[in-house]
Amino acid sequence: MMPEWMPQGFELFDTHAHLGDDGCPDEAEFYRRAEEAGVPWILLCGSDFDSSRRAAEFASHFDRVFFAAGLHPLDVVKHPCEVNSFEPFADAPRFAAVGEIGLDYYYERDTRPQQIEVFRASLELALRLDRPAIVHTRDVDGSTLAYDDAYALLSDFAHAGGQFVLHSFAGSIVEFERFAALGAYFGCGGMVTFRKADNIRALALRYSEDRLLLETDSPYLAPVPFRGKENHPEYLPWTAHALAALRGWSMQKTVSLTTSNAKRFFRIPPEDEKHE
Repeated sequence: MMPEWMPQGFELFDTHAHLGDDGCPDEAEFYRRAEEAGVPWILLCGSDFDSSRRAAEFASHFDRVFFAAGLHPLDVVKHPCEVNSFEPFADAPRFAAVGEIGLDYYYERDTRPQQIEVFRASLELALRLDRPAIVHTRDVDGSTLAYDDAYALLSDFAHAGGQFVLHSFAGSIVEFERFAALGAYFGCGGMVTFRKADNIRALALRYSEDRLLLETDSPYLAPVPFRGKENHPEYLPWTAHALAALRGWSMQKTVSLTTSNAKRFFRIPPEDEKHE
């Protein structure tokens, strides 16, 4: 249900959502909940081949749902596959990005060589398919190794003309500035509402207006007051509301700005805006 402070006639874009390990049992209900909350635009991310396939199937049923296909760094060992196996997804009409890809040394530092190899190949795929990349980067506390490795690869990618978004970015200000200099977009999600997430709010204050996207990362990271529950695109207005308060913006500006940024980043063609 749309909260009362969500401006009428404005539409949010959830730029990063997942269907979960078991897929979506009721696609129509899933989308109805999002649309009624003012979130008709959704980008569903894959994390391996099967979840990418489910995202593509879901997106084929709704005009304003798009999908990304890719191999998440934590799935490099659990669900290994050839990066080139994702290339046929480019034939689907609602394929918008390569992702979720990246580096995650928080749990799996021993797989660093494999992660780097897959990330590099995935970025090459994004360039070959002329699609932006959705990037996950995370490290253990006190280390910058994952961010350093990601920066090296993304620097080459950006200089070759690639575009990318760092989703749920939680790096330092110094790391933010390095990636921002490459033209990175940044995904702001439910963590901006968490009581102890002062670092996330500090970052959100620095994001350039034309490089800022909103996301849920559902079914994870539900915003306050839903923290602890399974996240869903319908909760995105609470993240937007928190961001608006933090930046001193109206909700109208926050919604209009982030949705416009998302459509530009994912290159949504005018014919897909027919419902606006």
